[in-house]
Amino acid sequence: MKSNYKNLIFNDINDEAVMEDPRKILAEALVELGKSNKDVVFVSVDSSLGASGGPFNKNFPERHFEFGIAEQNGMGEAAGMATCGKIPFIAGYVPFVSYRCFEQVRDDVCKTNLNVNIIGNNSGFSVSALGPTHVVLEDAGVLRSLPNLTILNPADGSEYRQVAKVASEIEGPVYIRVSRIKARRIFDDEHKLIPGKANVLKDEGDITIIATGTMTLNALVAASMLETKGIKARVINMSTLKPIDEEAVIDSAKKTKKIVTVEEHSIINGLGAAVAEVVVRNNPVKMKFIGTPDKFAVVGSYEECLDYYNLTPEKIALQVADFAKES
Repeated sequence: MKSNYKNLIFNDINDEAVMEDPRKILAEALVELGKSNKDVVFVSVDSSLGASGGPFNKNFPERHFEFGIAEQNGMGEAAGMATCGKIPFIAGYVPFVSYRCFEQVRDDVCKTNLNVNIIGNNSGFSVSALGPTHVVLEDAGVLRSLPNLTILNPADGSEYRQVAKVASEIEGPVYIRVSRIKARRIFDDEHKLIPGKANVLKDEGDITIIATGTMTLNALVAASMLETKGIKARVINMSTLKPIDEEAVIDSAKKTKKIVTVEEHSIINGLGAAVAEVVVRNNPVKMKFIGTPDKFAVVGSYEECLDYYNLTPEKIALQVADFAKES
């Protein structure tokens, strides 16, 4: 598969893969950020060891604060720290840092537009065996409705290495979706994660695939499969879910006339909805949403869940091929 993006290292399905642990990378990045910025602090809600805070605690124990299973308290304290000039990172399982303390996220953090960085650990089907209480597929959809909040969804190790520093420099609150699943390296070390900017990974095509997070790799693999069938797909990595890169979306709508969105998230108010909001206002085209339906998650292994919800590269390719044939 030929790429137009100079920092893409994925070229073919059969390339030798470099697999990286997102949580480990983020943990190391937080330590480096802590070394360079004494205002960075870590707020744990009985989550530090499993949510990238362990190394930070070891290096900066005086800047690590443990609140136990009390997410509302932790979020409120993080907001208070931000009013004093600190740059807090608060981490925990997605349902606990997005839903359990939603009032504090809305009123204490977003309403006041504070730079509180919320790390939603184990996003998507990361812990699929634990069932729908822990497998949250609507987090970005719920939080996307909050004013002032930036939502970042890194695609690979390169972006996870940058996301903490990037988030710390944003004027306002940030929500970072973090997968537990080891990620295949997609980009080289020169790749830049820029909030609000998409990456056009493959520019020529008859149809556009816009993907985010874990699904960027699957979209690239699917595009390689489609190419063997004579279907060229334009592929875009959308690592910022909010604010979305409207220019990239409009450009794709004009160039290919059909857009497919792919996300490890509900199709309700997620990436697909964000793209559709731009398309319908500026350049209406046919769209297809690939993601999870308006239902709670099934229980199974990560691979079983992706297959069940048609999110494997093979099933993405089949859906895109069928959509491409539609008039």
